[in-house]
Amino acid sequence: MNHGSDGRLAAGWGRETLAGCTGALAAVPLVLVVGTLAFWPLGALAPQAALVAAFATASVGSLVHAQLSGTRLPTATPSSATALTMASLVGPLLADPRLAPGQPGALPSLIGLCAVAVLLSGLLQVAFGLLGWARLARVVPQPVLAGFMNGAAVLIVLAQVPLLLGLPLGTALNAAAWQQARPAALVLGLSTAVSIWWCRRRWPLLPAPLLALAAGSVAYALLAAQASPVDAGPTVGALPPVWAWQPPLAALWGAPGWALLQAHAAQLGLAALALATIGALESSLNARATDQLLNTRHDPDRELIALGCGNLASSLFGGVPLVVTRTRVLATLQAGGQGRVAARVGAVAVALLLLLGGPVLAALPLATLAGMMLMVAWGLADRWSGHLLKRWWAGDHSRDLLLGLGVMVLVVGTMVLQGMGAGIGLGVLLSLLTFALRMNRSPVQDRYTAARRPSRRMYPAAVEARLAPLRHAIQVFELDGALFFGSAERLLDETDALGGHCRSLVLDLRRVGTIDESGALALQQVVQRAGQRGIDVRLAGLAAASPPAQALRSFAPALAHWPDADRAVEAAEQRLLGDENVHEMSAVPLAAWSLLNGLDVAQLAVVSAHLQPLRLAAGETLFSEGDAADRLFVVGRGSVSILSAPDQQGRTQRYLSVSPGMMLGETAMLDGGGRTASAVADADAEVHGLTQESLDAIGRTHPEVAIRLHRNVALHLSQRLRGSAGAWWAGAAAQAPET
Repeated sequence: MNHGSDGRLAAGWGRETLAGCTGALAAVPLVLVVGTLAFWPLGALAPQAALVAAFATASVGSLVHAQLSGTRLPTATPSSATALTMASLVGPLLADPRLAPGQPGALPSLIGLCAVAVLLSGLLQVAFGLLGWARLARVVPQPVLAGFMNGAAVLIVLAQVPLLLGLPLGTALNAAAWQQARPAALVLGLSTAVSIWWCRRRWPLLPAPLLALAAGSVAYALLAAQASPVDAGPTVGALPPVWAWQPPLAALWGAPGWALLQAHAAQLGLAALALATIGALESSLNARATDQLLNTRHDPDRELIALGCGNLASSLFGGVPLVVTRTRVLATLQAGGQGRVAARVGAVAVALLLLLGGPVLAALPLATLAGMMLMVAWGLADRWSGHLLKRWWAGDHSRDLLLGLGVMVLVVGTMVLQGMGAGIGLGVLLSLLTFALRMNRSPVQDRYTAARRPSRRMYPAAVEARLAPLRHAIQVFELDGALFFGSAERLLDETDALGGHCRSLVLDLRRVGTIDESGALALQQVVQRAGQRGIDVRLAGLAAASPPAQALRSFAPALAHWPDADRAVEAAEQRLLGDENVHEMSAVPLAAWSLLNGLDVAQLAVVSAHLQPLRLAAGETLFSEGDAADRLFVVGRGSVSILSAPDQQGRTQRYLSVSPGMMLGETAMLDGGGRTASAVADADAEVHGLTQESLDAIGRTHPEVAIRLHRNVALHLSQRLRGSAGAWWAGAAAQAPET
């Protein structure tokens, strides 16, 4: 037994180790290109400066994150979005003459300043997590997020153009540069991109980027080995020896370093905020996608703290920003990895590759890396905006669609023309503006009168004839979203605008997720101000134990509440009838029953002999969902409602309420099926049952009476269907079940 357990344990460790190494190798191409992207303003120096930083992030930072994360498969690497944000910091820093390439100590100082920005972003992410702000990253409007993703994709493509032309990274694309372009580099780069796309399409389980990197490197070497060598552009070049590495923050010690920190403090702070926010948002989205893939859940705050600590560790080695990604997750899963061991082994494998694989990394062609980066940009592009463009092309020019596309295009244009920093600033501004507009949006999402959607109370014919022309005086507002300080005033405006014909207002709150003090006070003011105009206000739809209902009880305990809008509308209908309580209607004579309509005295006596009276107390169940159905019932006095089973919050759905003289349960009796809902007395009631056996007996002795009874049942069902038609067209599930 012990040997078997040890064998399984060893096999598990072996599988996790192999999967971790495979996932790390699959992520290497992304680490290479993303690291280069972060320092692309350095031009030819970018690969040498970036590779150590990127590998430090993917090893040290990723290992710290894996140790602290609470997810099942914690994998984090550099990302293109944060790398591009960091590049927007490197560019302005190079404008400082003290940091210009070629100046003594300029490159270490530049990398040290970038490390400070990464360190500050890590501290901010830890603070965000400790304060419970991780979920705020999800409130960025989709058009702003789409604009940022598409803008980043465009900037990535533009940054690769020099490499695709066989020129050093960061070369200005002027006439002289185009004359020096190397067609072989363009063919190599585009072939790399196409091969990745084709491999993913045909063989999705294979590590397409890694295979494309190997194939591109081999093709580059073959071109260079020809008798007449073909120039396909430069390679990464010799890397600085790892043993000569020095802590990047050490370059800032002393008076010159402090002077640089003071001169660029504002730039570093803004960049750190942007890196922290973008990294948190991208990590949140990727972590949620991973949860769906693994059928797990994660703690967003803990994950953000782990990410921040990973960035803190990464900054000490001059790393680029760390983000939770899906690349290594998918590669690790495909290789058989299941847990945290694989993630940790992968981080160690990346470190060993940097220590031992320097000559291989130095020989990688930049054109191949550029082709891989094109596919990174393609993957980064937002698919949601593509769907919007298709709808617009198909002729949908609605206001909401044009607004979403306009915001997206504005963010993209700003990022391309003014840089990443300006695009991020505009995105934040638009997010705040969108939030303000949503705050000021009316919470009333739909409105209708009871004439369009009456209650599900089945009134006697005389009462219904009197009520029908009065229902226009009952107005229903369906509220949606949060009822708080930003929307409360709009609700007051909506109710103040009600016309003088309105006598009752029902506020359907079932879709309201939050009510704060201002929202509760607004509801109280609505009741008071409408009451001064003779309008009766009824609140409905909140589950008794829900947070909005609890807030309402805390801040406005005097407000009455109905289980749902249907029953609130019924209460308003009763008010229009002169507060007539249909629950306590007196018994109606046999001749007025819908079942016995058209029978003479003798025939009534025949049926009466077969009726089985039953008295119900208020709240007592007549039958339950699933019960066998062998009889129909006629309400002689009081009222009975047909209800659904309670939901998780204890709420029931009323399908209809039956008044004196009307029948229920007839369909289930006729077709022999079970009861599809429950019947409960609204108040003390008296019902009379007629079994299928009794109906058959009447048919044998008095066939003309049985025919009339069946015709009355058919007429009753027809009237119920007609009464439900208006609710169907209004979109409400008003059709009564076959009970």
